[in-house]
Amino acid sequence: MKLQVFCIAFFLALFAFHPLSAQQNSPSLPVKKLFTLLDNPNSPVNQEDQCFKEVDGMDILKLNKPNIKTYLNNLRNTGLFSPAYLAEKEKYYQEMEKYIKKDGYASGRDSDEYTLSQDPPEHKEVLAVLQKTTPVIIGNTATITLRFKNYPTYKLIYKLVKVNNDWLIDGIRSN
Repeated sequence: MKLQVFCIAFFLALFAFHPLSAQQNSPSLPVKKLFTLLDNPNSPVNQEDQCFKEVDGMDILKLNKPNIKTYLNNLRNTGLFSPAYLAEKEKYYQEMEKYIKKDGYASGRDSDEYTLSQDPPEHKEVLAVLQKTTPVIIGNTATITLRFKNYPTYKLIYKLVKVNNDWLIDGIRSN
């Protein structure tokens, strides 16, 4: 009898924790963590403006190279981004430096970095839509397409890759 009760309790515990473990390994989790971090003004993902030493409107006249290194390390330390995504970010700043040397300025980004929109949905709205969206998983890649009622022509698409059993943001685009 005790063995039977133990087996039932063990089965129920496994069943109860399965959704939690599945959710922890969901491609949606890094996107959720990203937008949770974005809600904190002191978060390392909100510190990109410190990478620019001198600006004139949307033009970047001088980069702050030590802060770029710190910013990229902070992004890496979040554990949310793939090595390929981080390499692209580094390349972005290198390209900016080339434009500054060649033309005296580089054009700044005119949209939010993580929603690719000038008038992005609020973070709580992104999180609410994310909660209702099912990722499309094919092997070690996943795509999450977020659609918003208040922005019918706007789609936010996150590409994720599985690295060492963790889902990492590998790309962001919008349509």
